[in-house]
Amino acid sequence: MKISCPYFWFGFLGLILFPGLIGGVYGLSENEKDQMYFDAESYFRNGNFTQAMQLYDDILAVDPDYSDAIGGKGAVFHRMGDFYTALEYYDKAIALNSTNPYFLSDKGIALLAIGLDSQAEKYLNEALDIFPTHVDALNGIANIHSLQRNYEKELVYRVSALIVEPHNQEALVGMGNAHLGLKDYDSAMLFYDKAMSINPQNVNVLIGKGNVFLKIKDYDNALLQYDRALFVDPSNVNALQGKSQAYVSLGKNEMAAEIFQQIEIIKNADPQIDKIRNDMSTIETKKIPDWIKDVFEWFSDGLISEDEVIQGLKFLIQRDIIKID
Repeated sequence: MKISCPYFWFGFLGLILFPGLIGGVYGLSENEKDQMYFDAESYFRNGNFTQAMQLYDDILAVDPDYSDAIGGKGAVFHRMGDFYTALEYYDKAIALNSTNPYFLSDKGIALLAIGLDSQAEKYLNEALDIFPTHVDALNGIANIHSLQRNYEKELVYRVSALIVEPHNQEALVGMGNAHLGLKDYDSAMLFYDKAMSINPQNVNVLIGKGNVFLKIKDYDNALLQYDRALFVDPSNVNALQGKSQAYVSLGKNEMAAEIFQQIEIIKNADPQIDKIRNDMSTIETKKIPDWIKDVFEWFSDGLISEDEVIQGLKFLIQRDIIKID
């Protein structure tokens, strides 16, 4: 079949000069996908996860290998607390782009959330090898040291994060927590106050300040901070545990017992709370509830006396909260 020259050259030039037109017919152009991704990220940062997920899906419908959108979907599941699904998407994104420090860091942080510390540290260090000033990865490594109560090493990573991003709230709160662990209460309070100046309703800051007051035996102010945290997040187990500890120290065992029961109800309603650090055991096989273990940890830390422990246990046994077989 003979092809007319004018039509042939017009079509050829169209392919060269107007690729966006062809993309509009057969899919999205690269610029359009990038813009959709940018919009999705904006939704994500503002907490509009449904809109973000829709845009990620729209991108992947025309380009299944768009790794940033895959990683973005993982981040949505991550923020919603579905760490296992998040890990599936992070793995897909890493398979497509193994040197992206954001994918590696996000996977490390998700692994840390489900208690796989050594694997988490591996991916976080890989992220830092590629991008040494990645604040999320720095905070992730710091969180591992915090769990290990290696507060001096934690401080190194927190300070590094703050050098890069001076107003990073996670790093500021982590600095407060590390100083609290080192019993440097003045420094702890200083960093909590810095974090609070950025966000007065940061629950972790309020709990941290409550913990400082608890350590220095200022129980009324401790209760005030825990109540402020619970006003923002009524089901926050850490705030409830701190509040119960303050009541035990004040000798208000009945009020402490009510909070212990509330904690058990919350944990049973949300298995994710216990699953993070207790993957190897089940509720049915536990002999000692977690909050009883907390009491002995408070005793070992010098927060409550031996007499307070004994009196508290007697009260709980009398109320049939602890049953002796």
